[in-house]
Amino acid sequence: MSNHVTAYSHKKKFNIDDPNVKLFRQLIRELQWNHNRRLFFEARTEAQGDCTADILEGYQWNGAYSYNSNGVDTAQRCMDTCDLSGKCMGWSYKPATKMCMRYSSIAGAIKVDGVRSGSCVGTNLKTKCTETRDGQYYGVTEKTLENIATVQDCMTSCDNLNICFGYLYSPDETKCYLQNSVSEFGAGDGFKTGSCMAPQKRVRLADPIKIFREDSLDGHNQKRKDHCVPALILDAGLNKVSQDFANQLAAADVTPPIYDMSKMQTVYFNKGDAARHGTSIVNGFYDEHKYFNFDNPDLIMVNHYPKIIWKSSTKMGVGRAFTSDKQTMFVVTTYDWEGSFVNSYKDNMNKKCT
Repeated sequence: MSNHVTAYSHKKKFNIDDPNVKLFRQLIRELQWNHNRRLFFEARTEAQGDCTADILEGYQWNGAYSYNSNGVDTAQRCMDTCDLSGKCMGWSYKPATKMCMRYSSIAGAIKVDGVRSGSCVGTNLKTKCTETRDGQYYGVTEKTLENIATVQDCMTSCDNLNICFGYLYSPDETKCYLQNSVSEFGAGDGFKTGSCMAPQKRVRLADPIKIFREDSLDGHNQKRKDHCVPALILDAGLNKVSQDFANQLAAADVTPPIYDMSKMQTVYFNKGDAARHGTSIVNGFYDEHKYFNFDNPDLIMVNHYPKIIWKSSTKMGVGRAFTSDKQTMFVVTTYDWEGSFVNSYKDNMNKKCT
């Protein structure tokens, strides 16, 4: 297959069977698909990656800043930049100003409309209230409760409020102050107080590329099950092939990338998709089934969908790489089957069976 697209004059009639025309149409469709998936990606609310604990809507962390970034497109991307730093304990994102704030320590949360936040400590920052001290933690009161009989009742009320990170109880006034942030402690009489924040220790749940590959594998096998074809397994050799090619594409930083679409290999690329989860990319490629004609398929125009459910494939490998400015992600998936795509599709393409 030619690696170049021939330019046609607007006065010249297109031959829809010309391989170059088919390639051009495929590239246009892929760009449109990427645009549509990009809109979906920006709108999605499910977080991915390691910095996914304590996802709060409408609250910004109160704590020590490690770094602020302007011009960050999405909350997902803000989370990913925090995930790349071993010193980042949490992040807050303001979509109105595209501001990403990263924190080296967190003291609590402040209500700010439109902001989204999350932490990177593996488990939630908030823990069950067990501490009781004479004095008070200085902080910001989120809610004041009247007629609270005991300090234990006050602690229980804090446990039940997801953004309560500490409490202050006045036995004389039977008032309970639920605090959305806690800082220094001051000893004294007249109040009972306690912090309900877990120790902050940065964790990495697993190797990100390992998570991505397994997620992509799961996405493939879910679709293959729907077509009653055997499941795939990950192969170390194919992972290397895919990773090497992804690195090559990222280094060249050319979009759309030129590659042989007739091979048992797919390439995903887009801007701003750092650490986008593998299943969503599989789902997007699978959406090509809307254009697939089992009686007379166009395997140049629709070449991602068949590879996902190709019956004779048994193994796959995945590679992911980013451009030097971290603005574009390339994902390469390679399958173990070799042969003629066109001559073998009838034996390898099952219609949906579930």
